Amino acid sequence: MHALGRLLAWIVAASTMVGAAAVILMMLQIVADVLLKNLINAPIPATSLIVSHYYMVIVAYLPVALSEKLNSHISVEIVFRHFSERWQKFVIGIVWLVSALVAGGIAHRLWFEALKKLAVEANVLESGLKIFIWPSYFVLPLGFGLFALVLLYRFACSVTGLASGLGETPVDAESKQLPASHEPT
Repeated sequence: MHALGRLLAWIVAASTMVGAAAVILMMLQIVADVLLKNLINAPIPATSLIVSHYYMVIVAYLPVALSEKLNSHISVEIVFRHFSERWQKFVIGIVWLVSALVAGGIAHRLWFEALKKLAVEANVLESGLKIFIWPSYFVLPLGFGLFALVLLYRFACSVTGLASGLGETPVDAESKQLPASHEPT
């Protein structure tokens, strides 16, 4: 189970690096477009389309599993903190399972939408240029699918009691509080 967690952590890191690369490429293309437009009146064709249909989609959706791996999703813990440790683990497990099912359902539906866009070779025309946008439709199911896998992995670890390989910290025995990686998402 630990090896699977390490593999998932590596895949999450790789998807995050692709997202980071997209941010850098987006910045470079926008700066080059503005400079070329203002200096020699020759902007890069279809920059707005490429930015909105590729870079922004990759930046927003591909690294979505990172926030779950780092336990950085927003959570409201007003009532949760008053539960016993056993109830906290139970509630967290249910939240992980339901969240995984929802994210997996979204990924499933988006996958078929991406296949439809591929079948019709979805594209956009701008200034006489034909830009294929169907590849960007596959980013969303990949991002949500990876998110669902991380959630399912967390649920499986909580049910089996086996150590996770995602990089969580162990439970602090002195304070009897769950580590940050076990708080609800």
